[in-house]
Amino acid sequence: MSTDYAEKERDFIASLNEDTGRDLAGWMAAITESGLSERNAIIDWLRHRGFQFARASWLERIHHNGGRLIYADVVEHAQRSSRISAPTRVVDEEPPARDPAQILRTTPKGPSPPGDDIQRLLADAKGLRPLAELILREVARIIPDVEYGAANALISMSAPVPFAALLPGPKKLRLYANFGQAATERTKAAETVNKTVAPFAEMLLLDDARSIDEEFRRLIRAAAHR
Repeated sequence: MSTDYAEKERDFIASLNEDTGRDLAGWMAAITESGLSERNAIIDWLRHRGFQFARASWLERIHHNGGRLIYADVVEHAQRSSRISAPTRVVDEEPPARDPAQILRTTPKGPSPPGDDIQRLLADAKGLRPLAELILREVARIIPDVEYGAANALISMSAPVPFAALLPGPKKLRLYANFGQAATERTKAAETVNKTVAPFAEMLLLDDARSIDEEFRRLIRAAAHR
């Protein structure tokens, strides 16, 4: 994990009180007092209090980590250990989400940690990368035996038959699937993928964590069980 992440984390936390009127301890207490425990609900609650999605997601991760900083332990360990290789440079100015390998590793029967190909596709989402990672995490919860793969520009989802594919993009995330009778007004006819036929007939356009709700989960279950 890059120490650049830890530096950004420290800067973010140091500016909390000046920017929001509450320090980290204050926000941790406020989240606890809200009575919310589900990740999406906490992120949504924070967004209604003025946080951008990426920073709301970061605060939620810290709260889920018991109020401890996400990257503090990593830096401490790196300072104690001899450096084997140079840290990866970070070019994204948005607060980073946890490595999807960490997100998915918590599912007992979940998929193998994403490899470099999937990491590269997630990077295409730029500022929407935290939302793309949230989608992967939610799908892994809904379909515990899901497996992810990289196919051209798409992150495929199989269990074991392919049932959905995510196309990361900086303005919208497109989730392709066949929803069948579960389709709602939120689903649309699939658009082409880089001028090629889409892998499924329908899609969801996603750009907000609030869309990862119970209806989203119902659609994923329907697609996986067709």
